[in-house]
Amino acid sequence: MKKCFKCLCEKPLQSFHKHSGMKDGHLNKCAECVVKDVKKWRENNPEARKQEHARNRQKKGFGTREQYFARLKENAIGKKASAIKYSHKRRRVVENQTMSEFDEFVIEEAAKLSKLREEATGIKWHIDHIIPLFHKQACGLNNAFNLQVVPATWNIAKNNRSMEQYFGAN
Repeated sequence: MKKCFKCLCEKPLQSFHKHSGMKDGHLNKCAECVVKDVKKWRENNPEARKQEHARNRQKKGFGTREQYFARLKENAIGKKASAIKYSHKRRRVVENQTMSEFDEFVIEEAAKLSKLREEATGIKWHIDHIIPLFHKQACGLNNAFNLQVVPATWNIAKNNRSMEQYFGAN
């Protein structure tokens, strides 16, 4: 049991917030009194809280909502391209292949191109491997020379066939 210096009530130790600076490890003011005092302070100082948030945003490098959404819209194509680039990179790690700077650049540019074409045409575009990566007759490489940007419907219909087989089948 401990006595709160604010309300002068004796309460169990669990009713007090922990504080390592106190002898017994708990504040001298009960949790209810702390909540009341904080609520009262916030009502009396509404601008102080806004200033505190502004200081924290500036310290952590965060901007306003408008700035955040403007950056998000500005970098939308770049984010998609980087996500696609890293998914290709992960595939290469699994396949124990290394990726050259040129391959990374081409994959990133292909991702940007697919996004731009999607915005221009209104249909979905994919990055496709001309010769499939996993095929019973031939295995293509995951490099710049084996990539193309095609409509998603083509890529899905093509499935795991090479372009020659796909066009020859129709």
